[in-house]
Amino acid sequence: MMRFRSAVLDVVDGNVSSTGVLFDAPPQGNPRISQHHHAQLGELCRQIRQRVGEKVTFTCSPHRVAGHNCLAVQVEGKTGTVNLLLTVTGSLRWPAMDDYEHGVRWYINMPDAVDAAYLLREVEKVL
Repeated sequence: MMRFRSAVLDVVDGNVSSTGVLFDAPPQGNPRISQHHHAQLGELCRQIRQRVGEKVTFTCSPHRVAGHNCLAVQVEGKTGTVNLLLTVTGSLRWPAMDDYEHGVRWYINMPDAVDAAYLLREVEKVL
């Protein structure tokens, strides 16, 4: 079992931060995400659910690719498997609709490790 201190994600208007992060993570209070990125997160979860069905299992493997810190995440369910590669690059890139349509391995660039941790937490909560 994995637990995070804050359990509620606040969805806010506009950008959550001027530094380009996905989640604002104040030392006190809940993490925050913009409405735009919350919609992207919802699409990612919808695409995963469509392929794997109910009752999923997450398998995570941290590693480095070309000097970047990565987290390979395999989401497995009754009807299939999806592989995510969360790579800390300093910038954010969601899978495009074309990425979702071709294959079940999706690459997501993350601004930092905090964003990768909160993204994984939110996907796990939804699925």
